[in-house]
Amino acid sequence: MLNIRAVVLGRPGSGCSTLLKVLSNRRDEYHDVRGDVSYDGLLPNAIEKHHRGDVQYCPEDDIHFPTLTVAQTIRFAARMRAPRERLGYSREAYADALTELLLSTFGLQHARKTPIGDAIIRGISGGEKKRVSICETLAGRACMTAWDK
Repeated sequence: MLNIRAVVLGRPGSGCSTLLKVLSNRRDEYHDVRGDVSYDGLLPNAIEKHHRGDVQYCPEDDIHFPTLTVAQTIRFAARMRAPRERLGYSREAYADALTELLLSTFGLQHARKTPIGDAIIRGISGGEKKRVSICETLAGRACMTAWDK
């Protein structure tokens, strides 16, 4: 399995976010994108149609449903992308086990029943939101992830 990591650095406004969005197939907000991008031989329209969850873009802003709790948010992501072969586990058992693992790994056990929150609903801190975003992405089991800042 090929595992490549790259860092894109640049000043604000230099196009780093644009590059990450284009590489992660988030092209709909741009009028025109030129050049060729393929994902191990698959074209962007094939990725969009058949493999949407395999290529992820994680924006700088942490966007979540504010009324869901931390555990509900992570569990939802785990259920939606549970593998077909789960070694005898049901989808629910897999999602519960992965949620517990991620909550423990990222130090979010204390906030498991706390709503995510937003500007109106009181919720978790900004650092905890960032960790929930990371957990949500890991639970989604993407093949390629682009993190913006």
